[in-house]
Amino acid sequence: MKVLFSKSISTNLDGMGTMEIGVIIILSLAALGLFSLITLDTSDKLDENAWAKSERENRNAHKRKKEAEIAKAIKEKDVENAKEVAAKRFALKLSTLERHLPFDPSKKTPSTELAEHDKNIWDDVTQLIKNQDNQKTSLYFVKIRSLMDDREYFKIGITTKNVKTMFKKSTEIELLEEVKIFDTEKWKAAFLEYHFLREFRLYDGLSTSIGEQRPEVRFSGYTEVVRSNSVNKISEYFEELDVYNRIYLR
Repeated sequence: MKVLFSKSISTNLDGMGTMEIGVIIILSLAALGLFSLITLDTSDKLDENAWAKSERENRNAHKRKKEAEIAKAIKEKDVENAKEVAAKRFALKLSTLERHLPFDPSKKTPSTELAEHDKNIWDDVTQLIKNQDNQKTSLYFVKIRSLMDDREYFKIGITTKNVKTMFKKSTEIELLEEVKIFDTEKWKAAFLEYHFLREFRLYDGLSTSIGEQRPEVRFSGYTEVVRSNSVNKISEYFEELDVYNRIYLR
């Protein structure tokens, strides 16, 4: 622009007076200043818009982060509440099952030999209770003969099959007598089996003290052999188990 104005002034210099030339110069300078101001103002506005945009983006990012944190906290709280509800529900089921046992459950560990075995069994039982597995299951009390040592024993267990069919397929033990059978849901049967065995199992120390021999050769289910001197007691307790089929928990 300076060049244009210089050329214009140079071209018309001879035909203009000093005042006219001065006016042209002043107007030219004013035009240049105005252009600079417009340019600076536009640049400032662009910078201001960029800053405002950046601020908005920062605020939105912070807002999204906060919302994500709140959503995470709510989810964690929901999970925590769900676990708490599940724990209370499990405790209710367990207390209801224990309350209806026909005997006072033992708290002691019968023997170090079966302590780990009992722990694993109880883990399975609690899982069945939590899931409330309602598959039809038989809790049985039977008299058997071991084909491994040719001795007779009494045994408590559970099966989802017919009791006679189950023993018929065994190559290790033979069914001699069905003493008592209680049909119920699997989670209840597993709970009852565990407690009956805790109370009446024939384990090492006890077998010596009452003079009753444990299986010399292990067969499938040998840990479920119970004391023969408790047959009548166990049979009486089986008669009281019908109450479990009137227990409905959700």
